[in-house]
Amino acid sequence: MAVIAIPFDYDPDRDGESVIPIYLNDTDENGETICFGWLEAVVPIQEKLRALSRRVLGDVWRVSEVTDLAIHQLWRQYGEDLGCNPSFRVYRTAKRAAHILEDPGGREHLALNLSLDALEGYRRDALIADTADTERGYLTNLDIEWFEKKVREMGRKSELDVYRMLRAGYDWHEISQRIGERPNTLHRRFRRLVRRIADIM
Repeated sequence: MAVIAIPFDYDPDRDGESVIPIYLNDTDENGETICFGWLEAVVPIQEKLRALSRRVLGDVWRVSEVTDLAIHQLWRQYGEDLGCNPSFRVYRTAKRAAHILEDPGGREHLALNLSLDALEGYRRDALIADTADTERGYLTNLDIEWFEKKVREMGRKSELDVYRMLRAGYDWHEISQRIGERPNTLHRRFRRLVRRIADIM
């Protein structure tokens, strides 16, 4: 078993606290060595992962915990199949892990915990999933193409933009900055649209 530090050339004597290292265990719970490609996938997104840990958990030093959970989950789920964008997979999975670890009372932007930004891998990302208990049942089986068509038909252009940004992994705060509206306002309006679409299923 070895612990890998990201960046790979991290030196605590040289870097001190100017760099927050991301420590990853390269061995799974069965003693198998994790495909190195998953560890390498962390390198290009390491700053995004630190920012995620700081924003969601309020502690940048928990970035190792979040990233290690993501790497081990991806290894269990996909093995050596890295896909075409392993870094995106790592970030998306880390975001889900961070929100699971997050104190539910401290959520600013997920008032009802509608996390379309945490799209689950059903048919390899072909369907929408939602972690809100009250909405999970009818969102789990929505086909993405059908859902996007309904967003275009029944929603405003800004709501289609919101949907596409959620699918791309943006959180509500980032979306609000891009669209220029308050995150809670965007969240409530999009949630109402989702419910209207669900009513016609």
